Amino acid sequence: MCGIWGIFGSDVDVHQQVQSCFEIANRGPDCFRFENVNHFANCAFGFHRLAIVDDLNGMQPIRIVSMPHIWMIYNGEIYNYKEVLNKKYLK
Repeated sequence: MCGIWGIFGSDVDVHQQVQSCFEIANRGPDCFRFENVNHFANCAFGFHRLAIVDDLNGMQPIRIVSMPHIWMIYNGEIYNYKEVLNKKYLK
């Protein structure tokens, strides 16, 4: 299971708290990503990934570049992703 960490609107600077995200590093030993959400004061995401299906394509947090205020982070695997990709509505 992956490790998800976040700080939203803290009174303490995120840079002073970021070390705490490494306390859950054992949850996702395959890779790590930290994102500072620049649009909001003291807001950040951390994600420790346990890669089951692929190596890089499932890295999170996910951000829609055309909508920079929208971020997504979740814990899960889509095991039938090959079947989903073959559906007409996704082509």
